[in-house]
Amino acid sequence: MSANARNEQYVVTARKWRPMTFAEVVGQDHIATTLRNAMLSGRVHHAYLFTGPRGVGKTTSARIVAKALNCLNPGPDAEPCNACASCNDIMDGRSIDVIEIDGASNNSVDDVRKLRENSRYPPVHGKYKLYIIDEVHMLSTSAFNALLKTLEEPPPHLMFIFATTEVHKVPATILSRCQRFDFRRMEIETIVGQLRKIAIGEGISIDDESLIAIARKADGSMRDSQSIFDQVRAFCGNTIIAADVHDALHLIDTEFFFRISLAIREKNVAEMFAIAHDVIVKGYDIQECLNGLLEHFRNILSVQATGSTSLIESSANFLLKYEKEAVYFSQAEILRLMHIVTNTEQGLRFAAQPGVRLELALTQMASLDSIVEISEVIQSLRGESGFEPKPIITPEKKTPELINPPIVAQKPQEIIKEEIPQIVEEVIKTPETQQLTSDILNRWEEFIESTSAIVRFALHTAEARIEGNVLYIHAGQNFTFEQLQSNIDTLKKSLNAFYGIDISVQLRSGKDGSGEQEKKSYFDSIETVQGNSKSGGLDFISSAPSHMEQMELNKPKVQQRELSEVEQTLISTFGARELPKR
Repeated sequence: MSANARNEQYVVTARKWRPMTFAEVVGQDHIATTLRNAMLSGRVHHAYLFTGPRGVGKTTSARIVAKALNCLNPGPDAEPCNACASCNDIMDGRSIDVIEIDGASNNSVDDVRKLRENSRYPPVHGKYKLYIIDEVHMLSTSAFNALLKTLEEPPPHLMFIFATTEVHKVPATILSRCQRFDFRRMEIETIVGQLRKIAIGEGISIDDESLIAIARKADGSMRDSQSIFDQVRAFCGNTIIAADVHDALHLIDTEFFFRISLAIREKNVAEMFAIAHDVIVKGYDIQECLNGLLEHFRNILSVQATGSTSLIESSANFLLKYEKEAVYFSQAEILRLMHIVTNTEQGLRFAAQPGVRLELALTQMASLDSIVEISEVIQSLRGESGFEPKPIITPEKKTPELINPPIVAQKPQEIIKEEIPQIVEEVIKTPETQQLTSDILNRWEEFIESTSAIVRFALHTAEARIEGNVLYIHAGQNFTFEQLQSNIDTLKKSLNAFYGIDISVQLRSGKDGSGEQEKKSYFDSIETVQGNSKSGGLDFISSAPSHMEQMELNKPKVQQRELSEVEQTLISTFGARELPKR
């Protein structure tokens, strides 16, 4: 091995690409500008406190300040030259004027006393003697107290720079004697830009998706991102792609979460079990999976709320996917899904079987019913919905207009005798048909309760009549008609399965041309006795009025106020009634 090969040592990215000037400090422009202006104006404080998350440039900035103050050839913008003897000594860590101390291992009173004794001596080469104390919050209370007097009235050549990640542990007496600078957590875009610069300088090919994955994994720390970059480079070599990054770091791909949202849209419970199986078999952290899923739904919600993808930290390919995915969900649905994820995260801490909890959450998401806003329902009832109405299918042979009695019989008024013979001629049936109709009527209420909620609601709000094996349904409202029409196949299958015979269904809308007055005159003319009319065996789903009801009919009518359109809709659809004023 040659001498050059032996002398050439590998330097990690975090050290090799450490900023050497204020201009190279990334993501902390507010601090670099303030320190430079203080040096240019000669208003340098004797004690600085740098606080912030790990790996954001606190110690690096402290070294740049030390070089700039003691530089023999400073630039016009107060930048160090990084070429003089003072700058080289500080960069190599052999300067006797700049002393770096680890607060965790030098936290006793004796260490502070030794520091105070040495601080009395002036600097050898530079203008200032600087003490950089890293993790200063680790000093003991007595050590802090011993430092107070020197910190409050230091010699003119002495300067302190403290760095800490837990500023709340530093006593208030120390904080009041320092000029505090808060370092910010690094943004994803800032980390990606710096890593791209490093990759170009090192001759490494890497795509944007890989850079974003590394930056997200670093969680706001530039030093962590550079360490992860070294790890990925060791795994992939000089050509880095997203798939290799996910394998090297054992990350869950963003495409995985789109797979979950697709299963939710398709209500595919079987796919959810397969997804949960993949998470467990591949060894992914379930908590990390739930965190990623929560962020996935958050991204969809941000697109719905803002109409753009500006708040999403992802590659251009996935930004386009989020725009398309947001169309399939409403904000209420996304909030319900996020609520399920957060509840699962809380329960996961004490769960004996976290895999089962994950399966439960995923299958619960796939089994949620769709949400319809109440405003849309009201608009549909009033005929003002913005949705395109479904076409009304009219049978080829027109059904007689006088075959639509209500489910609950109207209270009989004066019977119009001359209309009854015409009804008898049109609907007279054989004894076999009457028996079939009677059999269906006996179990009608039981059948309604066995249907789905939407069909049950529609049947209760519509008017129906059984004639043999034909069910005639009259929907007075467009909303009820559309619900029955869209669920006609379900209704037919339910009828055939419940009664065991083939029953056909005929639908009519109350706004297809038949007059309201004409319909009312027919319903008012029907006299029912024990469920059978006097019109030759015509069967209705009805009941005769009781004695109390007859007395109510005989009462003098009280003049009613005119009802609004909304009130009429609520009364006709939900059976609402107005309470008397007290």
